[in-house]
Amino acid sequence: MKKVTCSLLLLLFLYGSSALGQESAETLVTESAAFLKVFFKNRFDVQVAVVRFENDSELTDTAMQKLYQLLISNLENEKNIRIADLLINFTNGRGEFNLGRVEDLHYLLDLKLIQNKSKTGLGLTIFSRLQDKIVSVKYFEKALSKGEMDFLNAKNFAFSELGFSKLLEFENKRNLMDIQSISGSDGREQYFFYYPDEIVIYLASNMRLEKESQFKLGWTRPVYPTLHYEGKLLLLQTNQGLVLTAGNNFSSYAKVLAFRDSQWQEIQKIDFVPFKYLILNQIPYLVGANYDEGRNFFKDKIYFMPFSDPANRSGIYEKKAAPAMALDFSVQDGQLQAVHLIDRNYNYHLFSAEFAEQFSAPEKKGASLAALGGEWLAVSDYSHASDQLFFYNIQNGGQRPVYSEKITGEIQFISAGVWQNIKGFWTGIRQERDGQERFMVQFWGKRNGQK
Repeated sequence: MKKVTCSLLLLLFLYGSSALGQESAETLVTESAAFLKVFFKNRFDVQVAVVRFENDSELTDTAMQKLYQLLISNLENEKNIRIADLLINFTNGRGEFNLGRVEDLHYLLDLKLIQNKSKTGLGLTIFSRLQDKIVSVKYFEKALSKGEMDFLNAKNFAFSELGFSKLLEFENKRNLMDIQSISGSDGREQYFFYYPDEIVIYLASNMRLEKESQFKLGWTRPVYPTLHYEGKLLLLQTNQGLVLTAGNNFSSYAKVLAFRDSQWQEIQKIDFVPFKYLILNQIPYLVGANYDEGRNFFKDKIYFMPFSDPANRSGIYEKKAAPAMALDFSVQDGQLQAVHLIDRNYNYHLFSAEFAEQFSAPEKKGASLAALGGEWLAVSDYSHASDQLFFYNIQNGGQRPVYSEKITGEIQFISAGVWQNIKGFWTGIRQERDGQERFMVQFWGKRNGQK
């Protein structure tokens, strides 16, 4: 997916260069990449990353994102270079990078963009981590016209028809808390809609959902009063068959159910809300947190429960975290990659798999988020009437924005999922029109299933 994203950005630069005569920035980056290719020519399997990028020019942070991505796209196809994309964000003229992986690298790159009258220069420093010294310094300079500056500073830098787009939308009954899907025994996708008192299962028929079955959940007290229902659903294929967990902000426990004898049977209760199923030291775990009773935020602990046998609850341990409005885990091949958290001040935080904080963005506002594997992250804005949905590339531990879209209404939840074999994100949105409230469901994915 990273290659496609970078290729799209490269196409955008090439289009701008050919149509508008804006080729200086492209040449600046291309010459820098060419220098790096020559420098590493006789080295095999060299691991490199940009770890610092500063801007002392008239270009905006958006433009710096473009220049960075263009450089990465120039280097990632070199057979002898393994370029790691560690960029998390670019704000206030400085790149923020995931430095937790520096120990794995051979060379570190330091970039600085400098304005010099009518010209813009790019300074490049190569640091050898193994030799513990600077091994090369290079400076490139080109004249960037005002038109090219304006082009680079343009905020929208992704083709919406090739990026994430809304593939499905329909009105749904209120109080929907989560959507998950799994392939049935006949190979068809089953879609589980989680409501406070029941789960409804649908099958896809063309661009519609047709109800297949439903079952009641029957919560017992204590049941806490809540302004808005919130909950998480998780589906697992285990050695004991298909297992479902359901937790929420109005019950003191989550249910674990197994599909046996053609029906869903409750087999266990657990004291936290499961989010993900992952492998740690070859042991499978359910991982999650607890809502504050009746509230829409999570408490400050994350729980890990061994789950090789759904009936076994021994060995639970916990990690300290901040109280969170939203919380999710990026998982690749069952392994924990990172923890994504929005705190009670609606600020985003990124933690490593060891729960060391990698990045905090106090200027960002969010309310909901979901991670799709170790590839994509979707985050909502914080708004009641006009929300916004942001998509980020989170491969290699970074967080690069790739697309955003304004949303009418307030996003209640975001869930990673699948719609007819296309990976993406489900959103539940509360809207008010003419004094009437309605609930909309959308699915956002890559057109034609592109990665």
